[in-house]
Amino acid sequence: MSNRIISGTAYWAHVLTPNTKFNSDGEWSIEICNLDAKNKKIAEGDGLSIKNKSDDRGDFVTLKQYARTKDGTPRAMPVKDSLRNSFPTDKRIGNGSKVNASYFPKEYSAYGGGVKGYLLGVQVVDLVEYSGGAEDFAVVEDGYVNDLTDDIPFPG
Repeated sequence: MSNRIISGTAYWAHVLTPNTKFNSDGEWSIEICNLDAKNKKIAEGDGLSIKNKSDDRGDFVTLKQYARTKDGTPRAMPVKDSLRNSFPTDKRIGNGSKVNASYFPKEYSAYGGGVKGYLLGVQVVDLVEYSGGAEDFAVVEDGYVNDLTDDIPFPG
């Protein structure tokens, strides 16, 4: 099978920094969600597992790629903007961003078999910037303010 492109809404995008939660070497990953009929047909045709958890993600697929090759060499993940320029390093891709993802479908026989989508690159078409959550709060005038400094003495 050749490389494919699928389009949808990004969720849990780990394409700028590898996710090391389950693999200490790191893993690139992204969920391509809210698949329309055309993109769902592409995923089905490639044999990818289409999931639906009855939430905002709708029908989705998960694409992954190891952050290192078998010999330990770091593997880059190309991330581009809508004009195919390199994605800026000071921004983060938040849930709800519209993306195109390039992947390679590959069959496997372990664990009952199936097809895994190996992520090759991401193009961000419409960015919803991830801000980390704390910036979502509004400033509350006359509210509690931490009067402590960063130099908190500890008993020695």
